[in-house]
Amino acid sequence: MLLMFTFYFRRLAVVLGFVVMGAVTSPGFGQPAGGSANAVPPASGDLPWTLERALARAMEANAELLAAKHEFERQEGMRLQVRARLLPSVSANAGLNERAQGLVDESPLQRFQPPSPENAVALYSYDVRLEIRQLVFDGFSSWNQIKRQQLISRQAYLTLHSTVLRTVSSVRQAFDAIQMRTALVTAEERRVEEFVQLVEWTRRKHLVGEVPEFELLRAEAELQGARAELAEAGRTLGQTEQSFRRLLQARDGGEPLRLDGKFQPRDFRLPLDEAIAQARANRPDLEGAALAVDAARRNERSVAGRYLPRVEAFASYGTRSSYYNSAVRLEGWTFGAMGQWSLFEGGAARGQKISLRAELRAAEDKLSETQHHITSRLRELYHGLQQARVSLEAQERSVGLSTRASRDARRLFEVGQASLEQVLQSGMTHRRAESRFGEAVYNFNAIVADIESSVGGRLADSLVISDRWKP
Repeated sequence: MLLMFTFYFRRLAVVLGFVVMGAVTSPGFGQPAGGSANAVPPASGDLPWTLERALARAMEANAELLAAKHEFERQEGMRLQVRARLLPSVSANAGLNERAQGLVDESPLQRFQPPSPENAVALYSYDVRLEIRQLVFDGFSSWNQIKRQQLISRQAYLTLHSTVLRTVSSVRQAFDAIQMRTALVTAEERRVEEFVQLVEWTRRKHLVGEVPEFELLRAEAELQGARAELAEAGRTLGQTEQSFRRLLQARDGGEPLRLDGKFQPRDFRLPLDEAIAQARANRPDLEGAALAVDAARRNERSVAGRYLPRVEAFASYGTRSSYYNSAVRLEGWTFGAMGQWSLFEGGAARGQKISLRAELRAAEDKLSETQHHITSRLRELYHGLQQARVSLEAQERSVGLSTRASRDARRLFEVGQASLEQVLQSGMTHRRAESRFGEAVYNFNAIVADIESSVGGRLADSLVISDRWKP
């Protein structure tokens, strides 16, 4: 049992290190800027957050992950408590008492005679005993409960593993979200600068009579609108940063987050069939659902043991005083056995058996649902990934074309060969293209992160696993 307990915690350490080391080396983000993965990151204003640093912090402070870890530890404690039922129990008992004269029980002939050394009962007595008890037989009820608790402890470990995978996926997506929002804020700042320049050009043209006043007013209105959109982009970025801090339980120093990493699509080439095979082999929740079925069966067998007798054996070594003379000490061994057989308890065991049978069927249905969900979810993700890849390629081309169109329109407007309407339209098109391209990159990476979590966190083409963390 001790070896199993040690095994679980070693597996836990491997899981945390394996996921952290594997997740941070994705080619889509570039290499981290150094530092230990196990070090707690400093305040956001001191050094930039790398993906490695963020994942290390999440492994130490994420609330959901800590809750899963504490539940695993609790189940390990429960396993030790249940295991104690099959081990012998040793107890020491000691007693010292004084009897009142009225409690001395005498024969009818001695009751009215004065006390004497021949008929007096000792008013003082003591009893010291060391007792060992061992369960011999209880219909294998305790044995099945021990096996059930071992399965539950293993299930808690798998739940912890699933939580680690979900946390890594969430951190990845939150990291990408901040980079996307930062890129949008940068684009809005650049747009405001362009509109400031455009207003200045329009004002000069208006002063020489080349454009009417309403064109100048329209350019100034667009400038104010760009500033409003910049403020809105900054507000959204602030919300995203706070969500990231809550995910990592990181303190807020009042300064914007600084991230170190490239915002670009991740490299992903895992075929669907291989992904389904990996998910069936590696998904912790699938193994946990199978263990839940086995645990329900063990629980049902444990209740069946209540129909059989319960036998305990005991041995005790004691020292006590004589009932008639406190100075006389009696000591020695006592051996024995105790049996109990509940013949009728109002149908309680039968009712419990019925409820546990329903619990077993529910666990079997959950296992079947999980098996079906794996294939369905992965097919859904891969369909979305295919569409996201098409969108990503199209948005990338759109950014290139709209950049050229906006640049040419502004140059022609400066020399009087394009209207303000054309400049504004080309600028809006370029802004939408940049925004949609950032969203396309984020959506693509988010789907890859979901696939990574859905297959058990082992993608050979998108994760470079250090040999140190390989099981």
